[in-house]
Amino acid sequence: MYKLRYKEDGEIEVGLDEAGRGCLWGRLYVGAVVFSDCLDDFPDGGAMLSELRDSKQMTKKRRDLLYDYIHESAVACSVAYATAEEVDRENVLQADMSAMHRALDALPVPLGRCLVDGDYWRPYKGIEAHTIVDGDAQYLAIAAAGILAKVSRDRWVQSMVEANPSLDARYGFSSNMGYGTAAHLAGLASHGITPDHRRTFGPVRTLLGLPSKKEKTEKWNKKVDYCD
Repeated sequence: MYKLRYKEDGEIEVGLDEAGRGCLWGRLYVGAVVFSDCLDDFPDGGAMLSELRDSKQMTKKRRDLLYDYIHESAVACSVAYATAEEVDRENVLQADMSAMHRALDALPVPLGRCLVDGDYWRPYKGIEAHTIVDGDAQYLAIAAAGILAKVSRDRWVQSMVEANPSLDARYGFSSNMGYGTAAHLAGLASHGITPDHRRTFGPVRTLLGLPSKKEKTEKWNKKVDYCD
């Protein structure tokens, strides 16, 4: 059963979740949502909160509907992203954290507590934070943040495809959204990479002839073995 609050102590809580972390292509998006702890503050008395769940378990139509509801109902909400270049430069986990911090920076309310989907957090301005594995199946604000992130990323992908239809024709982005499906991998093999492909991710790294993480580690270990 979903919870509206982590603690009933009056602190302002924000839920954080991401979308696109496992993609081979494109941006990683993050949502941040602050809900009131009083159902009377929701336009429908909180009735539609029962519809919130992991964004991946919904149809596009349902996500779009809830995206609008979250914007109408939240005390505050924001979306931020990390580019593919940032993911490659920082690694995907740290890029995720950087995007989450930017999403928090964009919120116009003072924060008392962060609820983060997952098992890792990079401290932010000394604010209390709790990492929650499968948090989008437990806390309404995290589930709502995931919906904002997913819808925002999907809309960005669609805008990229509309501006450059070859992205869909070659890689099937309208359906796979940049994830490593068979169609996407076939497109990589036939057409190579685009500027928004994540070069540090396995299939792309292999296509470029770069060593895998395992190979880099083994190479480093061999170097260490020869050191006195």
